[in-house]
Amino acid sequence: MPYEIKLANRIREYLSLFPNMKIEEKKMFGGLAFMVNGKMYVNTSGQNLECRFGPALTDALVEKKGS
Repeated sequence: MPYEIKLANRIREYLSLFPNMKIEEKKMFGGLAFMVNGKMYVNTSGQNLECRFGPALTDALVEKKGS
């Protein structure tokens, strides 16, 4: 499933706020991944958004519902 262009543009816009980070885009997982300093940070596929976060946030994020 191709990624949604509007969502990818919103991600690009947000990441542009951090000019000191090395950001790359790679097509993977059937969508578009945004790599920060060589590691996958965010991936979008279709209308889905996958985010990487640290283990310290797991409990708080599991309880949070998406919108």
